[in-house]
Amino acid sequence: MTALALAFPLAATGCTASYDTRMTYLRTTAQRGVDTHKLLYSQEARIDKARCERAYDGSGVVDEAPHVETIDGREAWHAQVKEFFVDSCLSGKPKPVPADLPHPGDSPQASTTAAPTSSPTKSAATATPTTTP
Repeated sequence: MTALALAFPLAATGCTASYDTRMTYLRTTAQRGVDTHKLLYSQEARIDKARCERAYDGSGVVDEAPHVETIDGREAWHAQVKEFFVDSCLSGKPKPVPADLPHPGDSPQASTTAAPTSSPTKSAATATPTTTP
């Protein structure tokens, strides 16, 4: 009975986190990066990539990340988590999660052909001067 009780948690953690779970975690990670930005700013500290990476390394964010099954997938996932934290720390704004970005073809205004637009300033600037004899 004890062996079964120990095996069940291992089986439960061996599954890959769902896409929605990972996107939720990326949102949380991005917000933690923003919070770090605010903290550094309030301390009048220099906010640069190296400082944000050090904050990430000490944050434990990757240790809390949902599980991804394959080693290649896990490495890519951990790199993505770090990217979301660091980018958000640098900018002070949460990096948009892929699930939240609009797809180019989904826009009702999307068009495969674009008509050139003219600017009143441009047409006036490119007009040829007329001379009087």
